[in-house]
Amino acid sequence: QKTTGGDDRVIGVCAVRSNKVVFCTTAQGRTHELSYDGKAGSELSIVSTTQTALVAEGEEQAPSQRAIGANPAGDTLLISQGSTVNVWKYNKGNKKALSKQGNIKTEEVHQDDIRDVMFSPKDGLFLTCDDGVLALWNLNTGKLITKCRPSDSTAAAKSPVKLKFRGAMFNSDGTQLLTAASGAKGGYLTTRGVSKAADWTAKAARDRLVTPSPITSVDLSPLREGSFAVGTAEGEVCVIDQKSLSCVCRLEAHGMPVTKVTLLTSGDCFSVAFDNNCALTCTKKHIEVQTRKGMLAIVFVLCLLFVFLYLFYALLASYAPPKALSPEL
Repeated sequence: QKTTGGDDRVIGVCAVRSNKVVFCTTAQGRTHELSYDGKAGSELSIVSTTQTALVAEGEEQAPSQRAIGANPAGDTLLISQGSTVNVWKYNKGNKKALSKQGNIKTEEVHQDDIRDVMFSPKDGLFLTCDDGVLALWNLNTGKLITKCRPSDSTAAAKSPVKLKFRGAMFNSDGTQLLTAASGAKGGYLTTRGVSKAADWTAKAARDRLVTPSPITSVDLSPLREGSFAVGTAEGEVCVIDQKSLSCVCRLEAHGMPVTKVTLLTSGDCFSVAFDNNCALTCTKKHIEVQTRKGMLAIVFVLCLLFVFLYLFYALLASYAPPKALSPEL
């Protein structure tokens, strides 16, 4: 479904599965409500359009509405407006589907435009993120709970280059948050605890450098037991084991930076690159192949080590002094 024309491009998308509705924000400050019937091949249809941000006089675009997120119940939307977040009430079926409820003073924390906003699965908490700051908020009070910077973790702090946040995801019960930060030397993943009393100023419990290429996108699906995916600037998709935060499989899916990526329930990986090309990759097959290659590499290294030790001891034996002759001889 074509939703915009001219330079009024789509910049943010949010799906509310419970209501079978998709919201998309545009550069000219509009938010479109689109419905779908959930059947394969079905088309989206525009239900309503709301002007959620205004284009200032002398400007070509409205303040960035890149970040948009819906609460688990699907009746509240958070839409960024530059470094501020506005709260909108959603009433499905009404002619005026979105009505503004107020705003959160996120500009006191974020100096740059907010790139991501997302709700926790519980407790009415939500996250805001720009390149340099990650913040956790209480929606009911509008108050900041805690915040951190990309370098506020053990491994990332050792990076010799400046890092930027590149995405985040809650786990299914909302008690853990995984964040991705990147720099020229690679991408880092960090897990942090989430609660109304969370404190992210302390060093993170777990973090790790997972790819030598900068991370450009994080899995769109909620963090779940098992694996998730991240996209890189080199066009690769890395499948990450949640427990160890290690890459178990690298997929050469694209030739350009990956902008969106998600592991499907089937285990396959769907990704989109900067050039808008999409890829659907069978991860199971690649994991099996790379596992076999890994096992063969280990066996090869062990064989080399055995040969080296054998030759080393043989060399030592050749330089050993001859044994003394028996006095009886």
